[in-house]
Amino acid sequence: MSNQNIWVFFELSGGLPKRVCLEMMQKAKALTEGTSEQAVALIIDPEPEKAAKAAFEHGADQVLIVRQKFFFESAAYILEKLAEKYGPKIVMIGATTEGRDLAAAASARLHAGIASECTDVVVTGSGVFWIRPSYDGRLNTNISIEAYPMIGTFKPGIFRLQEPAPGRSGRLTEEEVEVPAGVLLTTLLGFTPDDELTKANIEDAEIIVAGGRGVGSAEGFGQLYELAAVLGGSVGASRAAVDEGWIGKDYQIGITGKTVAPKLYIGFGISGALPHVNGMKESDIIVAVNTDPNAPFFDIANYGIVADLNVICPALTKKIKEMKE
Repeated sequence: MSNQNIWVFFELSGGLPKRVCLEMMQKAKALTEGTSEQAVALIIDPEPEKAAKAAFEHGADQVLIVRQKFFFESAAYILEKLAEKYGPKIVMIGATTEGRDLAAAASARLHAGIASECTDVVVTGSGVFWIRPSYDGRLNTNISIEAYPMIGTFKPGIFRLQEPAPGRSGRLTEEEVEVPAGVLLTTLLGFTPDDELTKANIEDAEIIVAGGRGVGSAEGFGQLYELAAVLGGSVGASRAAVDEGWIGKDYQIGITGKTVAPKLYIGFGISGALPHVNGMKESDIIVAVNTDPNAPFFDIANYGIVADLNVICPALTKKIKEMKE
């Protein structure tokens, strides 16, 4: 029997929730406004205090905590047992590497329907509709799942992250779930960070300097890296630049890449094809630099510069360096 609450699974890194969790938490709270339903965060971690605080500040009415290390197999088991106890209506999970594994395992354990890589979820009197893009974002597909609970995954940057409410609190519930030895099949032997992947963690970046086909070459991206460095931001790219081999797939922004929503997005030599735009249109401020005044990217930009990026980019870098001196 569902209690109609909406759950958000919190994935942590260094004790803090990943941005996508906070985005989903705020969405869950928005979905429950004006109803008797509650937005609930589920945190599985030995030290969940910081994450619980962040969950409350981003809209959680209740936080469920289980003090255990996270492995997707054990997390799926815990989610199954808690869902049997509380009967949530919806479970939202980030479409991260670990989140995808968890969502699939939880779907199997709960015999629950799953909608993957969604761009929105709408709750109406007639049911819940999961929205995901089709045909490179040119069409949307509405997915309806009949039974509760139902699971949906969302990529980072899909929902605009609003400012938190400092000091906000709610109901904290600590649960104990004993995981049978046969459930956990994974053993973590160690962790070696990948510096290149760390640089490509553009989903959490507040400033992104992105390049498209107009950059012209892999060497051309060098000046974008310089500008991003002085701004304290990250570099991204359109699919066209990735397909040319000028930059790695991990930097690709768009429906077929990563979804981002930074405070500042500067696009150099990007035409503005719909699949790319759908992956960054929630950015707070968008600046477009292109020699083609008719480039579609100017239609969504807050500021547009019709000029050669090879002139504008170095000039911006130089000016910002001067301002910092």
